[in-house]
Amino acid sequence: MLTGSGSLVLTSEYFKILLNKVHEEFMDRHGLAQLPKTFQLYGYGAYDENKPSLKSDFEQLGSEFINGKYLYDKSRDLEKGKPLIKLNQYYKNIILLYLGYSDYEAFIGEYRLSKSEHDKQLDLIRSNNDEITYYYINYYFGEDNTILKGQTIISKNWKKIKHIFMYPLADGSMREYYSHGSIKRQGDTLTIKTNTLSGDRYIDGASEIYYLGHRAPSNIQYLIGTYCTFDLFTNTVAGRSILEKCATKEEMEEKSKDPNIPPYIAMEIRNKRIVNPSVVPRHALELSSNSPYASLYGKLPGTYDVTFDFADGFKENLKFKIRPTNYEIVTLTENVYIEKDRIELLNKGSVINFRFNFSGIIALERVNIYFKSYYLKNENSTQEGVFSGIDNENRLVNGSLIITFTEA
Repeated sequence: MLTGSGSLVLTSEYFKILLNKVHEEFMDRHGLAQLPKTFQLYGYGAYDENKPSLKSDFEQLGSEFINGKYLYDKSRDLEKGKPLIKLNQYYKNIILLYLGYSDYEAFIGEYRLSKSEHDKQLDLIRSNNDEITYYYINYYFGEDNTILKGQTIISKNWKKIKHIFMYPLADGSMREYYSHGSIKRQGDTLTIKTNTLSGDRYIDGASEIYYLGHRAPSNIQYLIGTYCTFDLFTNTVAGRSILEKCATKEEMEEKSKDPNIPPYIAMEIRNKRIVNPSVVPRHALELSSNSPYASLYGKLPGTYDVTFDFADGFKENLKFKIRPTNYEIVTLTENVYIEKDRIELLNKGSVINFRFNFSGIIALERVNIYFKSYYLKNENSTQEGVFSGIDNENRLVNGSLIITFTEA
């Protein structure tokens, strides 16, 4: 009998079947035409020890005392409409032995309900098995601006995690860094806290969050999430990470040593990283290398009326504003929505770069805009610039533009 360890969670539908099979087995064993009253059936309260009861049947199969009221309480949970019912480890195993099944997967396989109900129960059984270890390749954009991979091992019923981060060296060998941690499921996410070996002791390491939805994690091929930690140079960093499931430990080890990164991983991971240098600014102008140009950035709020002059002579207009309170960009052109935007000061603040992704009634799908920042010195100004992008027919386009700016 494959009992496994830990408790068992059953859906109400499968617990109902299980309980009915226990009742049928009880009547068959004792040649009864109907079930006795509740006290006698389960073996608690004012029951007769000399008459058949599930309590005495279970105690004959095992070596431990049986609380007869336990199974009765679970039957009451079913009557009250609880969607999931949990059996402790000993009751789980003794019922399996009583019914003569090798494991609960065999039991639900014999009594199939709908596919969704069957799959849900199968997920619950597998996710409660402490003995199963899961193996993953972890991918992230790391130091030296390269995509790195490593090994991730999850055990103890999704409670423990071990990362092995692998850094390729010039001589072809790998340097390994280890971290160990705990996993907590909260709603539709997994939260991971790890400790990293530093010298001869473990210190607080990374925090990670992965999205699960409402599925059993053991059945998910890819986990996509974010991490926050410090890198090899003690910079604080954050970014996207992807865990790709492997069938075996051997497959994980082999893939982790392969220098090739799958393209479906590379396009999701590359450059998805934030690095904060290990500095303590003495004043606002030392927050980053861009800080000296903050006064220019502060002049960006206002209304922009942009006329795009395409190379073929076509013209398109866009009007938007930048709020002075939080620098939010809001479109003022009817039936146009800016899905994504980015503002950047280039070349020591002398050039402004706007990047937009659009939806709605506009000839452009996405666009890059460049123009000089001289206009910021005046309250009202017209400025020339250039643009390039993709139009709504998927053609590569470029041209010049004129911006009329009104300060907020």
